Amino acid sequence: MKHSTLAIAAALWISLTPALHAQERGGRGGPPATAKARAPIDLTGYWTAVITEDWHTRMLTAPKGDFGSGPPGAIVNPNSGPIGVGTNPALQGNIPYNTTGAQAALKWDPAKDEAEGNACKAYGAAGIMRQPTHLHITWQDDNTLRLEADYGTQSRLFHFTSTAAGPEPSMQGHSAASWIIMGGRGIIERGGSLKVVTTRLKSGYYWKNGMPYTGNAVLTEYFRIMKLPDASTWIRLTQLVEDPEYLAQPYIVNYQFKKLPDGSSWNPTSCAAK
Repeated sequence: MKHSTLAIAAALWISLTPALHAQERGGRGGPPATAKARAPIDLTGYWTAVITEDWHTRMLTAPKGDFGSGPPGAIVNPNSGPIGVGTNPALQGNIPYNTTGAQAALKWDPAKDEAEGNACKAYGAAGIMRQPTHLHITWQDDNTLRLEADYGTQSRLFHFTSTAAGPEPSMQGHSAASWIIMGGRGIIERGGSLKVVTTRLKSGYYWKNGMPYTGNAVLTEYFRIMKLPDASTWIRLTQLVEDPEYLAQPYIVNYQFKKLPDGSSWNPTSCAAK
């Protein structure tokens, strides 16, 4: 029975493989299809962040040292005492900082950031999607997806073809994109998601109260589309940050964006350090 199951699975894969390769080529023997032509989901349009978690750290500027559960000592755990007053003040907070990262967060100085021209540190690739922003997603060309955020007036480019990253790190870094395509044959509806890996970042903040990431951070994102019974369309965004210098483990969050009918709510604003 086991061997029969394996044989059936192998036969199914062989039957699917030509179609999958044809899809990548844009047809048998043809040139590779563009990323726009291969898209299994449509991310274009206007979207608004729907903030249902980490509300006070995303909608407001939390106090220095607030790792998601209030300033150090503000909350008392009956089993362990005040939160945020130990060797690693980030323990029991929302960001899995190691001691080095937690101590770096306690050095936040918005006045210093402003004086040094760094008011946009919370608006980089690892921070902007956490902010109360609207998004506008369009195709810049057939192999480049453009994501604009009106909060801080930021733009990100998702490259589906190999491009040489800039010689210098930047706030939005260099983002390599790829489609994860599923289904599309028989009774299986075609679908999938967008994977984006961003590197070459300048150091910045996850939240506006100076929760830092380093320039060596690697940001991996997955964009999925959800259709709800009320006919609304949502982006389900999963973000994973790997930053061994500051994090004890990968930092993973799931956020939502709801599609808007038009751009009437679009409101570009300037960066603010606080």
